[in-house]
Amino acid sequence: MKLYTRILSVLLLFVAFSFANITQDSSVNRFDKLNDLAVTDNSTIAATADSSALNSTDSAAASKITTGKKRAVWIKLEGDVEPSMYDFCARAIADALKENPDYIVFEINTFGGRLDAAFDLVDTIMAVKGPETIALVKKKAISAGSLIALACKKLYMLEATTIGDCAPIVQGGDGTPQIVGEKIQSPLRAKFRNLAQRNGYPELLSSSFVTPELEVLELTAKLDKGKKTERDTTLIIEGQKYAVLDSAEKKFWGAPKILVKKGELLTMTDKEAMELGFSKGTFKDRSEFETTLAIENAREVETTLGEDIASAIAAISGILLILGFGALYIEFKTPGFGLFGIIGIILVAIVFLGQFAPQLDGYIPAILLVAGVVLFLVEIFVMPGTFLFGIGGIICMIIALAMSFSPAEMPEFVPETVETSFDATPWLFGLLYMLCCAAIALVFPIAASKYLIPLLPEGWTPMLKEDLETAASPTEAVQEVNVGDVGLAKTFLRPVGQASFTMPDGSTKLFDVQTHGEIIEANTPVKVESVQEGHIWVGAANE
Repeated sequence: MKLYTRILSVLLLFVAFSFANITQDSSVNRFDKLNDLAVTDNSTIAATADSSALNSTDSAAASKITTGKKRAVWIKLEGDVEPSMYDFCARAIADALKENPDYIVFEINTFGGRLDAAFDLVDTIMAVKGPETIALVKKKAISAGSLIALACKKLYMLEATTIGDCAPIVQGGDGTPQIVGEKIQSPLRAKFRNLAQRNGYPELLSSSFVTPELEVLELTAKLDKGKKTERDTTLIIEGQKYAVLDSAEKKFWGAPKILVKKGELLTMTDKEAMELGFSKGTFKDRSEFETTLAIENAREVETTLGEDIASAIAAISGILLILGFGALYIEFKTPGFGLFGIIGIILVAIVFLGQFAPQLDGYIPAILLVAGVVLFLVEIFVMPGTFLFGIGGIICMIIALAMSFSPAEMPEFVPETVETSFDATPWLFGLLYMLCCAAIALVFPIAASKYLIPLLPEGWTPMLKEDLETAASPTEAVQEVNVGDVGLAKTFLRPVGQASFTMPDGSTKLFDVQTHGEIIEANTPVKVESVQEGHIWVGAANE
């Protein structure tokens, strides 16, 4: 009898489980039908036992504390996304891989920038093998910054930060920004989908970073309601696909929650990024982030001088181009070639050659030295008397001297700092040492030309030994010229040159003249404006 009772109990249990499976299958079939309409992305369809877990803002709960100590290399990506940022990032990644760290952390703070530079940067990050790439949004990752952030395998954010809005824009004819057409949006959307599929981010929501026409809804329902296996389920779906559902399916899911409105772009706070499955955790600061990920040894890749110069030039490139082309336009409108032409060429050259600054990092002092010499030659032979190029040459050479100075190569009598705090003493001694070297470099040529070179035998010295006390100037005394006299420029006045004037007796005499900054071509009539302290000031004569 006991045997029959056990057999009957087993049969009853089997029937009960079978009935439960049939009931569950009816609910699952309805859910599977909607799967055919929704985006097939595992990251956007989630079954959760407790919906409150999605609203948790505790970074320790959102991020698993890694066991064991880890090593990380930090790479800061701040400012506009430009080719200079890509050059720095590529070099920094190469340096980081040499250390074989556990993590490469990209600290992001940018409003975006050029799309071509962002694509190159994303491809470089995605090509990293070995270390886990992590994006930490410091303040904002907007536009191209969000694309760079999703290129990393994991995304974390600091408190009160934002990410999103990556629609490419151009300036319209009326000066207002406009979103570009489908030809640019399509490959950008494909890039976001590729990153989402590769790194496990919500694919449909990633596309809404780019497409303002895309409406995204969140549907929630309960499966196995009233049973022990009861659970919540969430479905992310396009607004267009929700609209074609029948009334029974809409009743099953209930009223949808709008995640992204039509006509808007997805931009999220740190909390929203966690709730929607982008961010793995939110932290107060970098220290808490490193503690949570068990990072014990962290090193930051510093930018080189060439990269800093390239970044600075990129930041003001628009202003430099405007000033450069403006100077060239003025030069085009004035006769001859002078100051504005040289300034325009220099400014435009700075913009276009600035992108090569990272590759010329070790040669910058030599380049500045050569530039200083060139400016001096321009001052002497092309634009004498302006002093602008001479001062520029001196500044370039001083900067080159300062950049070539290395505290490690200072003489032994200069003390070294041994304290953990900053000590300015070595730098003060270094500055004094530089000034002494500069003074010697200035005094020695003057003393040599006055006392040593004249002692050389005839033919070995470049200096004249004749007495110049009786030498006469080819120009006449300024007392013979009066204000209002009209003469003829014999040389190019830039602004110093020579002009001839007709004397009362009918003879013609040559005088040294100078303009008030005006450039006058040769054989142009000039008029004396003033005679002061041995200088004749002239201007173009009105015909």
